[in-house]
Amino acid sequence: MTVQETDAELLNDREMRTLLARRPVVLLPMGAVESHGDHLPAGTDNILARRLAERLVERVAGRTPLLLLPLLPFGQVWSLADAPGSFTLSNETVSRTLVEIGRAARTKGLSTIVAINAHYGNAVAIRDAQRVLKEEGVTLAAFNYPGAGTPTEAVRERPAAHPAFMHACEIETSYMLHLAPEHVRMDEAIENYPAFPDDFGEVPYRWSEFSDSPVLGDARAATAEKGRTILDAVLDRMAELVARLHERQPQA
Repeated sequence: MTVQETDAELLNDREMRTLLARRPVVLLPMGAVESHGDHLPAGTDNILARRLAERLVERVAGRTPLLLLPLLPFGQVWSLADAPGSFTLSNETVSRTLVEIGRAARTKGLSTIVAINAHYGNAVAIRDAQRVLKEEGVTLAAFNYPGAGTPTEAVRERPAAHPAFMHACEIETSYMLHLAPEHVRMDEAIENYPAFPDDFGEVPYRWSEFSDSPVLGDARAATAEKGRTILDAVLDRMAELVARLHERQPQA
């Protein structure tokens, strides 16, 4: 199946009924509107989530039935809420939205949703929604670049700024160069390795408290080839996971 044949916004009623009868896995791209420095747009996470979802549809090529929902474009952006390009929702709003989408899917006989999440700030909200929906018979899976770890370490040339964070850096900029090069301004890419507070793991900080830029790492080292290598592995893993999720659905 093509993207057009799975895109909920483009299907008419007859086409939707036919697809629903196959009990597809629902794909929900999730991103955020968040500052990413001068070399990437504020919609970077949205662009990556949507294009990665479309590539997954193409990678699966109809072997697993999929229903692609519209992008959820706003997320929780607490850490960079005071940056010029950031517009945040609360965790509660994001989580509640996911729960209600899950309940709507359930009324259509669908029991499996995959959040293709390109914004790590959404993780807590997704987890909370997963727990609520599980109690109601709906599986919400969270795909936060599964399978990226090994290929990332293989292609990385510059160190990560922090072991728990990746933002507008060599890796994320490489993703954009591969999936959306028209939105990248490599002439504006910078290196930024801020000094994190020594209690950063225990105390909440706005990133503006210790860094003048939302870039964490060296965006200058990004290449489209690095992005392709990592995301090919991610897409392979995603395709495996959606097939398994579809197989594990309860019988209608």
